[in-house]
Amino acid sequence: MNIRVFYHKLLGKQFDPISLIAVYSEILNKLYFLGFAYTLAYAHSVYLEWGKVDLTNCYLSFSQLIISLSLVGISLFYRTVNANITKLVRILFFSLVLIEIETGFHDPSIPYFDPRNWLTIIALIGTNSFFYPGLVWQFIFEWTLVFFIYLLRVFIQNDSLIPEETWREMSTTVPLFLVSFFLNHWWFQTRYIAAYRGMLLEEKRRTFFQDIHDSLGSKLTDLVLLCQTLESHSVETTTVLIHKIKELSSDALESLRNHVKEEDQREILQESLIDGLQLLVKKRYKMLGREILIQSETLMDRLVSIKEPETAHHILQIFKEISTNDLRHGSGKTICCLEETENSISIEFATENKKTQAESPNLNIGNPESFWNLGIGEKGIEQRIQFLNGQLEIHPSPYSIKMEIPKTLFLL
Repeated sequence: MNIRVFYHKLLGKQFDPISLIAVYSEILNKLYFLGFAYTLAYAHSVYLEWGKVDLTNCYLSFSQLIISLSLVGISLFYRTVNANITKLVRILFFSLVLIEIETGFHDPSIPYFDPRNWLTIIALIGTNSFFYPGLVWQFIFEWTLVFFIYLLRVFIQNDSLIPEETWREMSTTVPLFLVSFFLNHWWFQTRYIAAYRGMLLEEKRRTFFQDIHDSLGSKLTDLVLLCQTLESHSVETTTVLIHKIKELSSDALESLRNHVKEEDQREILQESLIDGLQLLVKKRYKMLGREILIQSETLMDRLVSIKEPETAHHILQIFKEISTNDLRHGSGKTICCLEETENSISIEFATENKKTQAESPNLNIGNPESFWNLGIGEKGIEQRIQFLNGQLEIHPSPYSIKMEIPKTLFLL
């Protein structure tokens, strides 16, 4: 892995801020469940410690009770998710476990090196792994720090020595810490992916309705103006205006149908790349009297899905433009070949007819200067391929086009 990518992943710079806010908001909304559980536990501890000769643990448990109530209050009354509120919750969690460590050194009935003192600490880390409003590396760092603080406290309590019992406990406690780290990582990734996909879906819906608004707005405005003109003019001009209104209404309806149809096509292609090609591209060729053969030695019997809707949209538009160019410039039978390589999915459209003119040089996306003579449609393909971090080659005579799209964009 590239060291820069690893660094960004470690510090959370690769994560989408809006999706992170959604994850933290969900955690804070449900934090009162954990806060109530802590409140009941520490209220019971205060009750048990009340009236004893040494009230140290009573005071410590009372402070933990206050922290638990603070967690409930934050969950119920916070307004917005920001860095301050998440840091405050993490500080409260950290304080809670530090106080819990200290209570183990003031219990006359249980020695500080007894394994039972670890039970509550393990319970705290286990529950926090599902309610921690921070990144995975922060969770691991803070709880590792807690582990070494406990060892330091034992070291101080035992006259600069760590008892053999404590070393023996680590065979159990260390694996439990690691399990909690993995739990936090799994839970965070699950929440983040759900939030990110929800954001993409919402953005797609917003874009879809914005496109409908943009395409229908002008036509509907013209309809309103024509209706106003119809009201103010004489009967002689009525037939012409009605014809214009009918034409604009048909255009608006056709535009709406095209948007809905394109959304359906995108969903089909995202579910299955092969089926999408079979249903969308092959149907168009058949309608225009051309034959296309879709073949693959490595992918035909496998389900190849596209991860993100935005990627599926770009690939759909690429297929449409390639089909348009091939139907315009090519002739005879077209072969569409899909193959899986080490790092990409290769898709090639080529016609079987022989060359009828001198061969032009290949156009390669790796050489931007060779694209100066491309048409608008092919430049659009180039831009979309660049957006997908892919590679593109176009051969004009006979017309053929080959593109390689990273495998990371697909589910294989």
